[in-house]
Amino acid sequence: MADRTSRTADAISRARIIARRIGQQTDRQALAAIEAFKPELHYRKRHLCIAKAAWRHVKEAGIEPRLVFAHPTLLKDIPQASLHYRGIALLSLKRVQEIAGAVTTWERSPESARVSDKKALAVCRLYNVVVSSIIVDNTDWTFDDGYRNVLATVGITEDGAIRNIIGQEAEEAIKRRLVDWTQDNGLLRDAEIASGGQWMLIDNTVMRFGSEPDIAFEKAGQLAVLVEVKGGKDPAGALERLGAIKKTFDEAPVGCKNFLVVGVVTPTMRTRLDEMRMEQDFNMDDLLHDDDKWREFVNEIFHHALRIAPEY
Repeated sequence: MADRTSRTADAISRARIIARRIGQQTDRQALAAIEAFKPELHYRKRHLCIAKAAWRHVKEAGIEPRLVFAHPTLLKDIPQASLHYRGIALLSLKRVQEIAGAVTTWERSPESARVSDKKALAVCRLYNVVVSSIIVDNTDWTFDDGYRNVLATVGITEDGAIRNIIGQEAEEAIKRRLVDWTQDNGLLRDAEIASGGQWMLIDNTVMRFGSEPDIAFEKAGQLAVLVEVKGGKDPAGALERLGAIKKTFDEAPVGCKNFLVVGVVTPTMRTRLDEMRMEQDFNMDDLLHDDDKWREFVNEIFHHALRIAPEY
């Protein structure tokens, strides 16, 4: 039942986040910026890796070339336009990074993006060679086909990042539940909330939320218990998360009891975790959807490790 509940919660979170991202209409913003670009663009087709047949098809269809083929001058001026051209080419952010360089900042934080001539050219060539191949392979290709590719790519891109986004939201949910639980069980001193994500417990233990560690419990200024929270569910990032976990645990003082809350554990990760200086690890979904697991978690922290609460 708990597993089904967690899967349903994931599905709801996934749908909500994707709908929110699509609702931001970043695809339309990128297209509008391209359409509003005033300077004249001169396309050297061979230099920009545009196939002659693809260029001819676009021109004969009455489509403005800048809406289909990327140009370095335009990308340097409007980095966000990368989202449009990458979408037509059906390329993932990861694939573009592997071949021509990262464009995530261009698309998500264009105001801070710095686009060099060399990188703009490399990215344009990649987009154009792939788009040319798509057009040449489909003699009935239309701009509507290309724009459907953009929308599909937006969804795929968000789905690729969604596991980590869900993980981040779950991390915040764990912290909120901890605050609620300590208050409901009389462990917060007058429910007083100090600045900077810090709570004073009844025996002067300080519960602090931050990073490295994500959750810390300090007694007399010394770190007594830490909880590292890694809610990401993408197995591809498991080893990267493992490195961050090890760093936090290694830097903890002797005598500190280390706990882990994790979104996913691969077999390799399991082996490495068992070798670390750690009391116990807990599954993120279990803590959010299984009351027995939550009870086990808070008992380990507040009864056995901190010794400030009776067994729950």
